Amino acid sequence: MTSPALPTGIRLLTKNDGQFSYQARLNCRRTKREYNQRFDSLAEAIQWRQQVQSLLDAGVDPSPLTRKHKRNVALKALAPTPAKPDDAMQGLTVRQAVNAYLKHREQSHHKLPANSVTDYQRVRDDWGDLPVAQLRNEDVANYIALMLSTPLKRDAHKPADEARMHSGATVRKFVYALKKALEWNAKNKGLELNKFLFDFEKGIVPSAWGAPRERRLHPGEEERLYAAGLARGEFTYSRQDWEHIIGFALETAMREQEIVKACWKHLSADRLTLFIPAAHTKTRRARTVLLSQRARAIVKAQEEKCPEKETRIFYQVPNPKALGTSFARLTERAGIDDLHFHDLRHEATSRLCEAGKLSQMAIMEMTGHMSMQTFRGYVHLIRDGLTTRLE
Repeated sequence: MTSPALPTGIRLLTKNDGQFSYQARLNCRRTKREYNQRFDSLAEAIQWRQQVQSLLDAGVDPSPLTRKHKRNVALKALAPTPAKPDDAMQGLTVRQAVNAYLKHREQSHHKLPANSVTDYQRVRDDWGDLPVAQLRNEDVANYIALMLSTPLKRDAHKPADEARMHSGATVRKFVYALKKALEWNAKNKGLELNKFLFDFEKGIVPSAWGAPRERRLHPGEEERLYAAGLARGEFTYSRQDWEHIIGFALETAMREQEIVKACWKHLSADRLTLFIPAAHTKTRRARTVLLSQRARAIVKAQEEKCPEKETRIFYQVPNPKALGTSFARLTERAGIDDLHFHDLRHEATSRLCEAGKLSQMAIMEMTGHMSMQTFRGYVHLIRDGLTTRLE
């Protein structure tokens, strides 16, 4: 016995329990969509299909008639209502916003490096108790211009034509600290923030902001740095100290804080590698550095004069900030312009690429470059080094 023919667009379906249901379907060429729904009775299926057809003929979207749409509406109704901005947060000052962010980072697993904390503290003190709600894009632009024309603290006593100003890279760190702190409060504390606050027109920020720093040592500068070392004093380092510190940086491409915090216990038994814990790195990822013959000789020399019970290899340097400050004074005595300690890392990485002894991935692993985007500035050195070896 054959079942009676069903109307167009109606299909008979069998459920798992043996019962029947009717599926009404309708394809619309205009919207290029199929609308379908299941019903327990044939009459309901026919009626629903006729309603959908009428809405389509009238140019109306029939989606509200589908169960999927009703379910989405119901879920949206059940979703928690977005919290309204806290009225108390609207009176928040820049000082309070930065302090809240610093407290959050201090209590988190990803603590800020000491030099970054200093940047946030500088921004906090610069802006003080100005309410965030009163901050305008023009205020931040004026802050950038002011900082670019402000002498460094250690040069404040010098004549205007001799004092060094804040570099574009330094000012960028200050603006980033302000932006990061405010955006964190907006995301986590309900602070209303002007979305155009940091949207600057071309020419407001230094052109160097968009380009990576590529300062390398010029011929003779390394020897001039060593020669500028002084007799060891309370705040100075001897020529031998600088030969060890700078030499180690040029052999390993390690950052300031990684060198200062390097411990004897992290050296391998054969002294061929040095392990850098995640807590000592900028990226919070541990890595192992290969030690060249020169680097191993420096480690041995440091060990011979290291005080008993001292845990750090470069015990002479109390902290990363002291190293950066002393290096700035060293470059001034040596008559070398625009050279930062971090530039030694760039020089070291460049030398590793030019030497051609390690693969690109091995160099990235050793130096801690996390992506090709940060490493791409060195790719041409690897290519040039390979070409030279093939000639």
